[in-house]
Amino acid sequence: MHTEESILPSSRKMKLLAIGIPCLLVLYVLSIGPTAKLADQGMFGESANKILRVAYAPLGVLGIIPGMERIYEWYIFDVWNCDSMTTR
Repeated sequence: MHTEESILPSSRKMKLLAIGIPCLLVLYVLSIGPTAKLADQGMFGESANKILRVAYAPLGVLGIIPGMERIYEWYIFDVWNCDSMTTR
């Protein structure tokens, strides 16, 4: 059973959500770089590569935003030095 002290006030919960959700989204978008690098180096098996393609499929939406595809490719291929066409 929860005591009143252990339950966060709703305003504090909202602040945590307001900070936490955007942080998680930024981490998700940025995590494609190291993940692509590890995939490029053959660190994942074929089944893991399939799972990762599905997990990162929503980032494909970035390609329809003007200029974002170039930034996305710069981040993966220039910053993380991924050479393989399999990560494209």
